[in-house]
Amino acid sequence: MTGWEVGWEMAGRKTEKLLLALLLLLLLLYVPPALGEEWEDPALNPHAHFQNSGTCRRCHVYEKSVLKPDRFLPDADVFCLECHSVEGLGITHPLSIRPGDKPYSMTVPKDLRLDSQGRMLCLTCHNAHGPFFSPTRAFAAQEVANPGAPAGTKPVYRTYFARRSDPVRGFVLLCEECHGKR
Repeated sequence: MTGWEVGWEMAGRKTEKLLLALLLLLLLLYVPPALGEEWEDPALNPHAHFQNSGTCRRCHVYEKSVLKPDRFLPDADVFCLECHSVEGLGITHPLSIRPGDKPYSMTVPKDLRLDSQGRMLCLTCHNAHGPFFSPTRAFAAQEVANPGAPAGTKPVYRTYFARRSDPVRGFVLLCEECHGKR
């Protein structure tokens, strides 16, 4: 090996070490945003994919190529259950029932939407486009979602994408919309 080649090899090793040291320094200096500092951050929202306009057709009705954002397809639940059946969720309320039919005979408020055939679906009670975090508890015993946040960071709580909740009464508020107060 010539002196020139030895020099290049040594310089290469020094460069590699320098780049590795810089990378480690950058990793040590990186401070990820505290959960709740920016509670609309799509990177922290498991439903961020709903911001992609390509997913609209999975849940929403289109008429003559025009999106009807307040109307849902009968099989919109399939999209929800692709993830939530794994967690054991999606089984807390019957789906595909028509609240106005017997034996139910219930009236559902307009903002708790039904599918295009008048049946309940996940999106009746949950707003997939809603915020994942809120500064308000969804129920009384709820723990903060950002317990290790730096001092001065406001606490945030998961919303469960529920269309209604109350910091004291919890999700009962949502249930009472159709089932009435007990």
